[in-house]
Amino acid sequence: MRRWWWASPVALGAMLLVGGGPARGEDGPTGEAIREAMGRGLALVQKAADNYPDHRDCFSCHHQTLPAMAMAAADRAGAEIDRDLLAEIVGFSADSFTVHREQLEKGAGIGGSSMTVGYGLWTFLEGGRPPDALSDAMVGFLLKNQNDAGRWQSNSGRPPLEGSDLMCTTLAAYGIREFSPLLYRSLSKEAEEKAKAWLLEVEPADQEDRAAKLWGLWLLDADEEAIASARSAVLDAQRPDGGWAQLDGDAMASDAYATGQALTLLARTGFPTDDPGYCRGLGFLVDSQCEDGSWFVETRARGFQTPFDNGDPHGASSFISVAATSWAVSALAEALADSPPPP
Repeated sequence: MRRWWWASPVALGAMLLVGGGPARGEDGPTGEAIREAMGRGLALVQKAADNYPDHRDCFSCHHQTLPAMAMAAADRAGAEIDRDLLAEIVGFSADSFTVHREQLEKGAGIGGSSMTVGYGLWTFLEGGRPPDALSDAMVGFLLKNQNDAGRWQSNSGRPPLEGSDLMCTTLAAYGIREFSPLLYRSLSKEAEEKAKAWLLEVEPADQEDRAAKLWGLWLLDADEEAIASARSAVLDAQRPDGGWAQLDGDAMASDAYATGQALTLLARTGFPTDDPGYCRGLGFLVDSQCEDGSWFVETRARGFQTPFDNGDPHGASSFISVAATSWAVSALAEALADSPPPP
């Protein structure tokens, strides 16, 4: 069952008054400011994704999946996107997995394991790639790697993108639900139910976990009470400045990665984007955008890959900043979109 909370006619009318988006609320920016910030961020995200294949031939969540997500969201919001680039992102991602087809079929030997495969299938969804033999192999890989408790485990230790078992489980279950071939349907349904049971019981440790739990429970059709509780946990973590932080307490300040992700997944799970809390989050994003159109987030992932210059801003923190910019663009786009995102 799909759940969408549509704005009331009065609220919708207010949204259309300014630049095709929400009018300024008590704490939120104008639709014109939202659209301008989204456009500047979108240009940077597309440039980052376009440059990446010149430097690497391996799939990456920060330069394929999240830019594809941002581009698809901006498209729904009426922005002009580079459709050829979106197709190239999906094609590059598919090629990256195709060369590892044997490992996929064995259920082992994929760097990043289930997290990587989950992000890969999400990229296909955002780019509209239909199911085929490759996605069948990717679903088979995931079915082989779910543990008895129902979760899929992240093994890269690179937070926040690849540091959460809840996000890994949500992405794996999402990919299985959308791409499972008829041959795997019974196994897939069983895997989804086990994942839902695990998500219902697990306690989130940080914002990535909270966002993933909300999204996962909604995708897997958990009961309304459980979804509402998960949504409240995300909303309760909003800071006085309107943003969200990756870590609780004083460990980290609000940033665009956590804020953009929280807003995007709130919107994707039916939360109204004209809500005052959502508008305050939009205000945080508009106010914290850099002059070059990016959002800066300092990396906290251990550096084990050989660094390279992709032409992105923020040096050693470029990967997480591209990811943050993608989430921010998506969150801003959700406030402007006329049609709902994919389920």
